[in-house]
Amino acid sequence: MMAGAGLVTCLTFVWFSAPDLALTQLAVEVVTTVLFLLGLRWLPKRVPWATRSDVRARLRRSRDLLISVAAGGGLAALSYAMLTRSAPQSISPFFLSRALPEGGGTNVVNVMLVDFRALDTMGEITVLGAVALTVYALLRRFRPPRESVAPPSQQRAIPDDLQTDLVNPRTAKDTAVGYLVVPAVLARLILPIAGLVAVHLFMRGHNLPGGGFVAGLVVAIALIAQYMVAGAQWVEARMNPHPARWIAAGLAIVAATGLGSLAWGYPFLTTHTAHLTLPVIGEIHVPSAILFDAGVFSAVIGATLLTLIAIAHQSIRAHRQDAPAAPSGGA
Repeated sequence: MMAGAGLVTCLTFVWFSAPDLALTQLAVEVVTTVLFLLGLRWLPKRVPWATRSDVRARLRRSRDLLISVAAGGGLAALSYAMLTRSAPQSISPFFLSRALPEGGGTNVVNVMLVDFRALDTMGEITVLGAVALTVYALLRRFRPPRESVAPPSQQRAIPDDLQTDLVNPRTAKDTAVGYLVVPAVLARLILPIAGLVAVHLFMRGHNLPGGGFVAGLVVAIALIAQYMVAGAQWVEARMNPHPARWIAAGLAIVAATGLGSLAWGYPFLTTHTAHLTLPVIGEIHVPSAILFDAGVFSAVIGATLLTLIAIAHQSIRAHRQDAPAAPSGGA
C-alpha cells in the first residue's frame, strides 16, 4: 500500500510537470520500503494475550484506527484546502526569471536548492547526517528480542541432512548461492550501471532533471541491494562503504564551497559560473554550485547507508546472541 501510494505520488508529480520531484520520490520510496522491511523484521512478535478474541486488544486497535483516520483525514483536508485556494501572489516568476542569469542553470528546482536556498539545503543535510548518526548510535545498544531471533519456521522445518538450495544466512558466509544466485548476479551487474546512472543524473542536474540528491539515492540503493542479496559479512569483507566518512566528506565539501565564496569577497555560498573551452568537448559552463551538489551527493549516500546498514547489522548481532555458549574446559 505504501509503495502504491508512492508510485501514485510520482505520477502526480509527472502530471504537474515536475520530473525532478518524481525522480526523487521514486528513489525515496525504494529506500523507505527497504527501511520499513528491515525495521519490521526485528519487531517483537504479537504477544499471546493480544489475540483477536481479546476484548481489550480489539478496543485498543479500534481506538488506534480512529486516531489514525482522524489525523490522516485532517491533514488531507488541510492540504486540499491550502492547495485549492487562490494565491494572490506567487514567487514562481521570481525564480523562473532569475534561475539562468543569476544561478547559471535552467533547472529551476536544482538551482533553488544549491543557489537561492543553499543555506537551507546545508542545514537539511546537516540534520540528515545527525539523524543517521543518532540512529546508528541507538541501534548499537539495541538487541533483538528473543522471539524474533529464531529463524523462520520454513528454515526450522528443514533437516540438516536434506540436500536443498535453501541457505541459512546465520551460518553461511555468502548467502548468494542456491536460489539467490540469479538475484546476486543481477545485483552485482547493476552496481556499475547504477554508478553510471548516478553520474549522469549528477552532471545534468543543473540544467535538466537530476541533481546530487537523487544521484546519491541511486548509489545508496545499489549498495543496499548488495547487502540484501549477499549479506552484510560478504559485502563488508570486500568493500566496506564507511558511511560516516561519506557524511563527513559531504559536509566538509559544502562548508568549503561556502567559505570559498567568502575568500573571493562574496557572501557565503554565492554561486559563480565559469565558461570553459575544452579541446574536444568545446565550450561548457561550470557553476561552482556543482561542488555544493557534490557535498549533497556524498552526505545523502552516507546518511542513507548508515541508517539501513545499522538495521541490517542486527542480523549479525542476533546470530551472536542466539549462538550456543562454548563448553567450559574441565576434568
